[in-house]
Amino acid sequence: MFKFLPLLVLGVLASSYALPVAEEKEVVAILKSEVNKNEDGSYQINYEGADGTERKEEASVVDAGTENESLEVKGSYKYINDKGETVEVFYTAGVNGFVPYGTIINPEITSVAEAAKDLPNTQQDDVKS
Repeated sequence: MFKFLPLLVLGVLASSYALPVAEEKEVVAILKSEVNKNEDGSYQINYEGADGTERKEEASVVDAGTENESLEVKGSYKYINDKGETVEVFYTAGVNGFVPYGTIINPEITSVAEAAKDLPNTQQDDVKS
């Protein structure tokens, strides 16, 4: 009997310190999901979730057929933060970088990004040299 007592105690202790059970996450329904890709490389994306998340993006080809051909992207995304506030960010992206605008973006970041997009692209300048 006493030989099994330590095993019994060990078993009781082990069961009281069981591994935590993973918290079940809510499954969010996708209300809309569209992706349209065009032959020239341009595209449109439109997504909407039941939890208030949204993403819209459109890319177009600029300088088509040249060595400077690239995509110019305009878009936005939206979600509800932990405080219940709607956060929406608008952005552009192209040869000179990513420029965000929105309710949570520090205005200094937006102004620096806005100024930087007008600077010469050093990568292109190196190619031309």
